[in-house]
Amino acid sequence: MNIKLKIPELLNQAKINLNNNKLNDAQKLYYEVIKIDPENCEAHNNLGVTYNKLGENQKAIDFYNKSIEINPNFIEGHSNLAVIFYNLGQLENSLKHHKKLLQLRSKNITTNSDINNVIEYLTKKLQDQNHVPTFFDNATIIHITKSKNPNIDYCKIFQDGQNSKLNRFISFPDRARLLSAKINYQLFNGLPFLISQGVHSLINWKGLPLFKTTFDMTIYSMILQEIKPDIIIELGSGMGGSAIWLADITNSLGLKTHIYSFDINMPKVKHDKVTFINCDLYNTDELKKLLNLYNIKGKKIIIEDAHVNLLNILNFFDKILIEDDYLIIEDSESKQKIINTFTSTNNKKYRLDQFYLDFFGTNITSCINSIFKCF
Repeated sequence: MNIKLKIPELLNQAKINLNNNKLNDAQKLYYEVIKIDPENCEAHNNLGVTYNKLGENQKAIDFYNKSIEINPNFIEGHSNLAVIFYNLGQLENSLKHHKKLLQLRSKNITTNSDINNVIEYLTKKLQDQNHVPTFFDNATIIHITKSKNPNIDYCKIFQDGQNSKLNRFISFPDRARLLSAKINYQLFNGLPFLISQGVHSLINWKGLPLFKTTFDMTIYSMILQEIKPDIIIELGSGMGGSAIWLADITNSLGLKTHIYSFDINMPKVKHDKVTFINCDLYNTDELKKLLNLYNIKGKKIIIEDAHVNLLNILNFFDKILIEDDYLIIEDSESKQKIINTFTSTNNKKYRLDQFYLDFFGTNITSCINSIFKCF
C-alpha cells in the first residue's frame, strides 16, 4: 500500500486538532506529513499557522515561505504572510504578498480596468486604512476575488477614482475630451442622485432649507478644511440656509471666515459671520455696486448659485480671483457651454479639481466639471 494514501487522513486530523487549538498534536501530524511528502505546501503552511498561534513569529514566517517556495501560486501562504508581516509592522513585505494573493485570485474576472493597477492602489489604500475597508473597497475586493462577475465594473470605477486623485488638476477642455469617451459624464444619475437632497423633505440647517445634495455637503466640508478660506462669496442666497451652514462649518473648524451672500431678495436671518447684500445679479450695471470687492484680501472661495448672467458674472469675478482661490459653479449641467467659453481664454488660470469632482465617482456633485482652483 502506498504510504502517501495516509496523507489526506493525517491532514484532516491535523486540521481538527488545529481548529480545537490542540497545537502540539497538530504539529506532530503536520511533521509526519512532511516526512512522507516534503513538498506538501499545505502542511508547511499550517505548521506556520500553529507557530503563529504559539507566538513564534519567525518559525511561522519560515514555514509560510516554504509553502510558497514549493508552490509560488499558493494563495494561503501569501495570505498568511501578508497578515503576519502587517502585524509585525513590515509593511512593504505585507504589501508584496497582499498584491500577489489578489493577483492570483483575479485571474477569471471581467473588467475594463488594468487589474494590476487596481490591485496596486487598492492594497496601498487598505494598508493606509489599517485594513478597515469601506463599503466600496469591499465591493471591489469581491469583484477581484469572486469568479462570478457583478453587473457593475467596480474595478474600473475604483481605477477612475484613483486616476482623478493622482491627476488632480486638469483644464476644462482636457476633462471634456476625457469624458466624451464615456457613455455618461456622471458615474450615476437618475434616482440615486435625485434623492440626494431629500425625498419627503429638504435637508435643513437650523430650520432653513439648504438645497444641497448630501454629496456636496461632504465635498464642501472637505474643501473648507483644506483651503481654510478667509472669504466666501456666495452668489444666490435663497433663504439663507447655505450661507449660515457655511459660516457654522468654518466656525467649527476654528476658521475666521466671513461669508458675503448676494441676492435680489435678502434673507431675514442673521449671523455674525454672514453679510447678506441686496444685488440684482441679472443686471450687469448692478455689478458695479460690487467694485469694492476688488479690495478684499485673503484666500477666497466664490460660489455661483444664482443661475443668471453667468458669463458676465464670471468675467467680473475673474478680476478678484487669484492663485489658490477656488471658483465653484453649482447646478452646472446646463452651464457647460458658458463655462467652456469662460475658461477657453483662461486655461492656465483655472484648473478643475478632480479630487473633489470625482470623490464619490465621476461628477457625483451638482458642480459638474465646475470646481476650479486658480493657478
